[in-house]
Amino acid sequence: MNAWLSSIVVALFAWLPAFAQAADFPTQAVRIVVPFAPGGGTDLAARAIAERLTASLGKPVLVENRPGGNSVIASRIVATAPADGHTLLLTTDIHAINAAYALQLPYDSLKDFSFVAQLTTSPLMLVAHPSTGIRTVADLVRQAKAAPGRLSFASLGPSSPHYLGFEWFERMAGIEVVDVPYKGGGQALADTLGGQVDLSLVVAGNGIRQARAGKLLAVAVTSPRRTSIAPDVPTIAESGYPEFALVNWYAILAPAGTPTAIVERLNVEIGRALRDPGVVERLAGAGLEPAIGSPAELEALVRRDIDKYRRIIALTGAKLE
Repeated sequence: MNAWLSSIVVALFAWLPAFAQAADFPTQAVRIVVPFAPGGGTDLAARAIAERLTASLGKPVLVENRPGGNSVIASRIVATAPADGHTLLLTTDIHAINAAYALQLPYDSLKDFSFVAQLTTSPLMLVAHPSTGIRTVADLVRQAKAAPGRLSFASLGPSSPHYLGFEWFERMAGIEVVDVPYKGGGQALADTLGGQVDLSLVVAGNGIRQARAGKLLAVAVTSPRRTSIAPDVPTIAESGYPEFALVNWYAILAPAGTPTAIVERLNVEIGRALRDPGVVERLAGAGLEPAIGSPAELEALVRRDIDKYRRIIALTGAKLE
């Protein structure tokens, strides 16, 4: 047997165990650990995907809500789970933010995970109470510069993309807006609707619904391009700040060392689920757009966002309390 043929045989025998693992997977119920309480967008996305995966994988796919610690509790559970594909994490861009703050985490946000699939993407929408008359980014900047510290912004705290995104915009625009902290997006939106605060960054789907009802003004979205959810609403980038781009995402991770064949099978099945009209409709109801890509593309996204948030944190001086 010549050397070339020998190398082919060796490669074939090395590949067969991985193929067998993927063919046998799953051998038991799969759980998707969600770092937030039931009822929110992450929970909805997890359950929509879990239903389709249950059908395609032939084993129950269960959703386990483990809120707390700004997603650290759930992330640690998955990082330390057996690397066999049966324990998955549905995480968000907060995974990148935690890493960017250089926290003493009980895991490494990159090295301790296998990147499986991005699920969704969703820009935030900058909205204003109608009493402000702020219809454009230019209106906001003009008012803020005319009366520094008069306008108020409903913030979800320094661990959120909402807070970091608006702080970043303030530095870009050279304005000063009062930060009003909230523990949850629901109360922040309610107080913006009630006029207790002037401005908020909200999930685009929620923002456009309120704007179409005449209850809020849709000022701009944070994505680099306009979103299909609200195609008539301009981006902050096209409104004079071309470097500004910020997008929320949901993704599925697995423990580091999960066999590549299992990761790839999960990626394929999740992609099929995200093309299902019923899943697309459920996600759209929460203002979420499916985002189908490879494991490598997801890893690149997480790395880019860690770098981006590190720069934003350094620029703004943001600190976790």
